[in-house]
Amino acid sequence: MALVLTLTAILSSSAFFSRAYAQSNNPSQDVLQKKVSRLQAKAIKNKGVIELDTNSFEEVLSKPRNYSMAVLFTATSPEYQCVPCLNFDPEYRLVAAGWTKLADKSQLFFGSLDFKVGQPIFQKFGMNSAPAVLFFPSDKAANQAPERYDFARSGFIAEPFAKWVNAKAATDIRIKRPIDLVALAVKVLSGFAFIGVGYLLYKKATKVSGSKYLWSAISLFTIFIMISGHMWNQIRNPPYTIPGRGGRSGFIAQGFQNQFGLESQVIAVLYAALTGCVIALIGVVPRIETPALQRAAVWVSMGLFIFLFSLLIQIFRVKNPAYPFTLLFK
Repeated sequence: MALVLTLTAILSSSAFFSRAYAQSNNPSQDVLQKKVSRLQAKAIKNKGVIELDTNSFEEVLSKPRNYSMAVLFTATSPEYQCVPCLNFDPEYRLVAAGWTKLADKSQLFFGSLDFKVGQPIFQKFGMNSAPAVLFFPSDKAANQAPERYDFARSGFIAEPFAKWVNAKAATDIRIKRPIDLVALAVKVLSGFAFIGVGYLLYKKATKVSGSKYLWSAISLFTIFIMISGHMWNQIRNPPYTIPGRGGRSGFIAQGFQNQFGLESQVIAVLYAALTGCVIALIGVVPRIETPALQRAAVWVSMGLFIFLFSLLIQIFRVKNPAYPFTLLFK
């Protein structure tokens, strides 16, 4: 029994002296571990972001350093009026909040240095604008030079910035945006409003869809488009107009095998106006109860019909100069 206790004591003493010897030979390792633990505590306490000034910046990024660090150079104080800084700050902190969900928090840290408390550091790195983000790799990296985040290419949103940091630090930070209750309420209310309006329009649409006037208008519109040469335009793709004499645009093409885009539109309008005159004589004028107004409506409708039909004949004569007949115009 005494022999066993003696061997145990010897082994314990050997292990103790071995640890003490290792620490005495590598004191920087113990200091580095304490430094990392202290940074983790600060970062977790401030939701992932370590607030820096000139002295703490030099301390945190001093060597040895077995961790990487992203530092936001910003100017959020009101006197600087840096709107991009204010816009990016919550996005940066959102990425840093994702860092708190990592299992291993010792490989990467997020820092923030405001111009108000870190002007010498801004001058040291030639920062003449804000915001800016520099990524400082650990001592393990072959290239020790810090890399700058490109806002012009990637923007000020958290997602591309998190992707950039993950690529540099070999981490898997995920963005989880908080629920915007106001936006959610607006979307829900808008959805109910859309459903209500849709229901009301559906009830009205059933009445409108069965209206003979609606289908008559659709039929007439289709007829006017087709008989005016719209399909010919779609097939042949003619020019809309051509320059005429005196710089005026010519819109009537001579011959029955040619046509301009504007020409078909003019013909469609004339056909529609002529049809309107006929509909007025058939459906509107008979409903007028006053004889004098009814007689005046007849004269106006007939006069407009004759005038428009005369224009139509003139256009036809331009296309076919051999046509001998006219109505009002010679």
